Amino acid sequence: MNRYFSLRDEVLHLLDEKSHGYYKREAIAHMFQVETLCLLLAKERNLDEELCAIIGLLHDIAVPIYSSSFQHATRSSELAKELLNPIFSEEEKNIILTAISNHSHKERKDDAYSELIKDADCWSHYLEKTVLKHEESERLQLLKIM
Repeated sequence: MNRYFSLRDEVLHLLDEKSHGYYKREAIAHMFQVETLCLLLAKERNLDEELCAIIGLLHDIAVPIYSSSFQHATRSSELAKELLNPIFSEEEKNIILTAISNHSHKERKDDAYSELIKDADCWSHYLEKTVLKHEESERLQLLKIM
């Protein structure tokens, strides 16, 4: 998990420099909540905990940087690619970037890491807005883990 802590410090520094106000506060809260949920699900599903924590950390990184959720999964994957340094293998980078790219496609079934971030993201949205109506795709995703 040493790589994770180093990357987390880099992400927090990036957010301090490039993000402000509402998007920054919401992004940090959501990022850490999703990361925690990813770790819980990783243990249950026997997936690499460090990779899952990193996926949770970076899955929405574009939102506070660009102050927009437009195409955020693709844009977050592109930013994540820049942040993942040489200490990650090509296979690890592929797992992380694929999961981040896929996390907005709740309507389809993808690989285990993509499904993990979809589940953690939906779970976080549910916890953040329990009294609000959820999109049908999020509701169906939540039913799988609850």
